[in-house]
Amino acid sequence: MQSQSSLEDKRQDLENEVKELTQEMTKLRRINRNWDGGLTITTIVLTLIITLLSTWDRIDEQDKKIATGILGGVIVAIQSIGNAFPVKQRAGAYRILQAQANNLLTDVKYVEGTEELKAIESQFYLLRGDAAKTES
Repeated sequence: MQSQSSLEDKRQDLENEVKELTQEMTKLRRINRNWDGGLTITTIVLTLIITLLSTWDRIDEQDKKIATGILGGVIVAIQSIGNAFPVKQRAGAYRILQAQANNLLTDVKYVEGTEELKAIESQFYLLRGDAAKTES
């Protein structure tokens, strides 16, 4: 009976760790997805503004050049941010890690033996290592 209780305690501890990892991957996926969406929408809006400025006759030609130059510079800066911080790629990586963690969470709930628990624990540590690589 002691052995079964010990197995259940270890299973529960691993389940809690996998839940924490799943929640962290979900949070990071959401953050990166939102940043990607925000940068994309901002770029589109600024491009539309440049297009509108170039066709609007009520604005002085010199003012148009200044405004489009500034907005163009902002667009280039946004694209540079996207290259320096690949949020879209990270969001995809976190989505995959989240799915793998969810699969492990399902597996750990139905563990029947010590060997099975050790195998899932090993998969969990590999997954945690992959998550750390994604963050760097």
